[in-house]
Amino acid sequence: MIQKSDAQSLKSCIGKKIMTLTKVFSMLLCLVGSFAMAAGTTSYEKADLVATMQSTITGTITDANGVPLPGASVLVKGTTRGVAADFDGNYSVEANPGEVLVFSYTGYNSAERTVGADTVINVSLDEGLALDEVIVTGYTTETKRETTAAVSIVKAEELAAIPSGNIEQQLQGRVAGVTVLTNGQPGTTSQIRVRGFGAFGGNEPLYIVDGVPVGNTEFLNPDDIETTTVLKDAAAASIYGARAANGVVVYTTKQGARDKKTEITLNISSGITDPNSAGAPKNLNPQDMAEYTHIAYRNNAAATGTAVQYTHPQYGDQATPRFPDYLHADGQNGVFEADINLAQIQANYEADPENVFLIRPNLAGTNWYKELTRVAPLTRISLGINGGTERGRFSFGFGLQEQAGILLENDFQRYTARFNSEWDVAPWLAVGENFQVTYRSVKGGFGGNGGVDGADDESVILSAYRMPTIIPVRDEFGSFASTRAAGFNNPRNPVRQQVLNAGDDQAYAIGGFGNIYLLLTPVEGLLVRTSLGGAYGNSHNVNYGFRYLGDSEPEASNSFSEGSNYFYQWTFTNTATYERLFGRHKLKLFGGIEALNTGAGRFINGNGINPFSTDLDFQNLNVVQSPNVNSGQFKGVNFYSLFGKLDYNWDEKYYVTGVLRRDGASRFGGNNRYGTFP
Repeated sequence: MIQKSDAQSLKSCIGKKIMTLTKVFSMLLCLVGSFAMAAGTTSYEKADLVATMQSTITGTITDANGVPLPGASVLVKGTTRGVAADFDGNYSVEANPGEVLVFSYTGYNSAERTVGADTVINVSLDEGLALDEVIVTGYTTETKRETTAAVSIVKAEELAAIPSGNIEQQLQGRVAGVTVLTNGQPGTTSQIRVRGFGAFGGNEPLYIVDGVPVGNTEFLNPDDIETTTVLKDAAAASIYGARAANGVVVYTTKQGARDKKTEITLNISSGITDPNSAGAPKNLNPQDMAEYTHIAYRNNAAATGTAVQYTHPQYGDQATPRFPDYLHADGQNGVFEADINLAQIQANYEADPENVFLIRPNLAGTNWYKELTRVAPLTRISLGINGGTERGRFSFGFGLQEQAGILLENDFQRYTARFNSEWDVAPWLAVGENFQVTYRSVKGGFGGNGGVDGADDESVILSAYRMPTIIPVRDEFGSFASTRAAGFNNPRNPVRQQVLNAGDDQAYAIGGFGNIYLLLTPVEGLLVRTSLGGAYGNSHNVNYGFRYLGDSEPEASNSFSEGSNYFYQWTFTNTATYERLFGRHKLKLFGGIEALNTGAGRFINGNGINPFSTDLDFQNLNVVQSPNVNSGQFKGVNFYSLFGKLDYNWDEKYYVTGVLRRDGASRFGGNNRYGTFP
């Protein structure tokens, strides 16, 4: 690959050939003051009031010469809301007065503008190529001036600005061509896609932390990150072989600095998430739902050429729908008070409280989304100790994050401790280590695979929009109400699902990650590095389900399940780098050998129904009916790789880069185990 170091040519090439358009939507953070503004209004009125504050800001992003900058990023500071400019440098973003827009583009200095009364904000960015900025690829480092690849860098302060439970979510809207998918639950795994989807399955990028490949980055504290580098094209990622086909995300944790006095930093951030600040989608109110139900009867009759018959068990048999006094009264649906014996129903409830319901219609309409969600607080505290002497450097980090989800009974906690250091043993030898311990806890989450599979499930949020608004949260006896009242299909009360079935569900994980390495400089220009790293983790989860007979499809049994697993992975890497300048010619040779296992371990899980007691302190797999136990082991994939890279530049004007890697993987047979990837 040949690249001419000419900023004007580069700018022209970008302007003609690159068009990036991404829009990232995410939940808005609402300040406490919004509560005061909306005092005395209904929930829907408050949502509309907040929404009217927001404006659509448009404009054009150019360089100092007026040339449009296609793909330039526009981000609402302190949020994940952002867009990318189109081919002509035009953008459009939603923002509130007083919020700050951050404009950025690769090779240019970023700019900030505060949103005021004007809805058009044009911005001119100054060139700031930062050609000497260091890019960390995991194996080696190089400068922007020398790279011929598509590489993006995210600064530590940009990541820390968003108080997310997962560092992956903090990349959202910050790197062109990178999309972050998340279901919003705190502590759940996000999906990162670098330049789209390249395969039917397995589109995850390769993650590298301090030179060690990892399966996920859930264990990282954002305040511990020094740099984040996204390798987006083949020229950048091919040094990692076939595993880098979907891009590479490289994280480097804070390392301290030599000859620096000890510095202690304390970061404390807190805030709230208000799920109703921007207004949730509205369901039909009871009157509208009844009328549209009757319209459906008339449309069906017209389509079939038959007489209209109104047969809904709640809305009556006349053309004008009516509402009964009780949607359900101990087995009767759509009845009036004069037609039932309330005293007898009360006696029946006292004799069989699980099976007797008395449900009045909520004619004002139940806002199920509001009932299911809450204003969720978040607190993050990080303590850092960094410094060094002329013979070494060190960095310690301790982090705490406690975050409530917007769903009832959904909480996340993470505690981290990190220790990094590097010391000179001899003038030609240094030894270093990176080590971290993380504890994570998620309560009331949903969806397997770290929460990713929640998008495929019938979640409680979906139930909130399937439940008709005429059904109240609880019936006249204080029991949860649901579709025992006939005529509303089979949704389930999402508040009951979250409070009873998910409120006691817990998932815990604790693990360690790190590596120890040696740096040797036997001769001038030659650096040899050997590193042994890996990770170990344990996790456990418990899930409880409780019998409920108030649905049209009742849950007839109590249930209990639990599971545990452990895993370990390792990586052994040896590399050598030789760099030399001959007049105008600069040569850099890099080669390495690497062996690793992607992760091996064991798991066991089981489930059963109707434990002898519903007291959580007495539930286990020994006291359930119909126990079902499953276990297994996984060996991981062993890789053995040889790789090399050549970088040459003449007078810092022309650059040539070549990469060659040969990978062997244990998942293939012995006669076809290796592949060469140039």
